[in-house]
Amino acid sequence: MSINCRVALLGFSASERDVLAACLRPSGRRGPSYVLVATGEESDFVIADAADAAAVRLVLATERQGQTVFIGGHAPVGALAWTPRPIDPAQVLRELDAMVLQASDSGADPSPAPVAASQGDERPPALPARPTALVVDDSTLAQRFLSSRLQPWGLAVECVGSSGQAMGRLAQCSYDFVFLDVELGADSELDGLALCRHIKQQHPLSGALLVMVSAHHGELDRVRGTLAGCDAYMGKPLRAAELERLLQRQGLKRPPPVGRPAAAAG
Repeated sequence: MSINCRVALLGFSASERDVLAACLRPSGRRGPSYVLVATGEESDFVIADAADAAAVRLVLATERQGQTVFIGGHAPVGALAWTPRPIDPAQVLRELDAMVLQASDSGADPSPAPVAASQGDERPPALPARPTALVVDDSTLAQRFLSSRLQPWGLAVECVGSSGQAMGRLAQCSYDFVFLDVELGADSELDGLALCRHIKQQHPLSGALLVMVSAHHGELDRVRGTLAGCDAYMGKPLRAAELERLLQRQGLKRPPPVGRPAAAAG
C-alpha cells in the first residue's frame, strides 16, 4: 500500500527550492511518495533551511522538530534529521523515508487528516524520537560516507568537522552514538582521543556510545583508544560487517535489503 505525504519547504533560495521540488516529484521509486504544499499547516513533514533563522523559529514555535529535515547551518535542539549543504537530494529523501517508516512502525498515521478549524491549536502527535548519532570528522567525504551507512538503520545523523563544533553540539544535545575520527585537522583544538576523554569527563551521564573510526587501527592505536575511554574502535576503510555487528549489539534493527519488496502478510 503506497503512502502519500505532504511536504512544505521553509526558507531556501529559489534555486534550492527547485532542486528540492524536483527530488520530491514522483519518479516510480519504491517507498513513500511526496507532494509539495504551500504552508507548514497543510503538511505532514517539513524541509527547513537551518541557516534561515525565521524558518527555524517557525519550526520551533509549532513544535515540529520531530517532523522536519533541516538542511545546512546547525540543526536546533530537538531536531531528529539534518543534512549538510550542498543539498544531496538522495539524502533528503532517505531522511524523509526514515521519518515515514518510523511513524508507520509506531502505528502513527504518517498522513493525518487536516485539523478542524475549531481545533486550530491542536497538532498531530510528535513522532517518537529516533536514535541519534554525531559524526566528528574533518573530511566531508568521510562524513557523508558514514552517514550513508548509519541512516538506513534509522539513525538521525548530524555531522561536524572539528572538536570545537562537536563540543558545542554536545553541550546542547544528547546523542546515542558519537563517531570520532582520531585526526581532526588543523581547525581542531583537540584530536579524537582528547575529545573522547573530554566527553567522558564532561558528559559522564550522557550514555552515548563512543566509537573511534580511524585509518590508524593497529594494536597500539586500539589500546590508546581504550585508554581514552572509547567503547569501540573501527578502522578505515570502514567494514560494513563490523559496523553492522556494532549496531545490532545496540539493539538496532537490520535494514531490509535495497530493492527487495517486503513479504506479503498472511
